[in-house]
Amino acid sequence: MSTRPVSGKSGQVLIGSASIGEVTKWSATFEAVSSRYASSATGGYKASIPGVKAGSGSIDFKLDTLAASPVLEGASVTLLLYVDSTHFYTVPAVIKNFKVEVNIDSGEVVGGSADFDTNGAWTEPTWG
Repeated sequence: MSTRPVSGKSGQVLIGSASIGEVTKWSATFEAVSSRYASSATGGYKASIPGVKAGSGSIDFKLDTLAASPVLEGASVTLLLYVDSTHFYTVPAVIKNFKVEVNIDSGEVVGGSADFDTNGAWTEPTWG
């Protein structure tokens, strides 16, 4: 089986179809709760059964006052998390927080970040 690495240079984040500005990095963690147990049928080993799924993540960006869709804490949104220019996760989410970082000393571009929790089932990219 051959693999094909993917460059993240074309990654981006949209809320619905609207841009949130200049995204510099995003991350997402998707997980399933695993219930572990031992019984007379497991032969002295623990067995695992997958349970409910949940996810969370973060988005780093340059603050853009003209962005079509600003990130707001408490908002219920549908995030499109682009891995490259055509492949993306569709994630219903709640924005947990919004952070802004201003560096007066250096005058750097104002940065922002937001954390989110998934809010229901998400769709993963289809790789071809």
